[in-house]
Amino acid sequence: MPDPNDPAPPPKPRRRRTPKFVLPDHHYDEREGELADGHIEAFLTAPPAPRRRRHKAPSRPRRPVELDTRPDWTAAVRHETARHARYGRPASVLLIELACGPGGPEVDRIARAVADAIRAEARETDRAVRLGASSFRILLPETGDRAARTVADRLDRAFLASGEARATGAGMTIAVATAADHGTLEDAVADAERRLASRSAEG
Repeated sequence: MPDPNDPAPPPKPRRRRTPKFVLPDHHYDEREGELADGHIEAFLTAPPAPRRRRHKAPSRPRRPVELDTRPDWTAAVRHETARHARYGRPASVLLIELACGPGGPEVDRIARAVADAIRAEARETDRAVRLGASSFRILLPETGDRAARTVADRLDRAFLASGEARATGAGMTIAVATAADHGTLEDAVADAERRLASRSAEG
């Protein structure tokens, strides 16, 4: 226990701490200003970035429609008839008759012009067939009456613009058969066949 008579030891001198240097809020560093000016100048004077070229997907070449054999075309019509009966999907058939003689080299040349018009205007999903010297049929899946008549108009214009049609003055008649809501495609085709036959008889 310390003696109370002993004098108290002198207090130890306090060590003075060096204050940390803190920049005031209004401090402006000239180096930062120079760097910022340099970045802005480089941005303004730099050449524009090249535009990125958008690569377009290569377009798939259109496959021209080729004429079917009669058995293949008949099978396709039966298939569309079944789809219409089961799912109610629209389908139409174009019946084309040439206004020319019964046969011969001239009719074959005109028929080739019709076939060329079909290849140019028909869609890839359409099915075409030549049933006789002057008769063609085109099956149009997923096509109602109005759209089928649009296709018929395009075919007629394409044929009339051909050199063979202009040279011979040949024409053609197109009937449209569209499956009714409560009927079959085959019934519509049979009805269109009767209409064409009556026109031929009247002519």
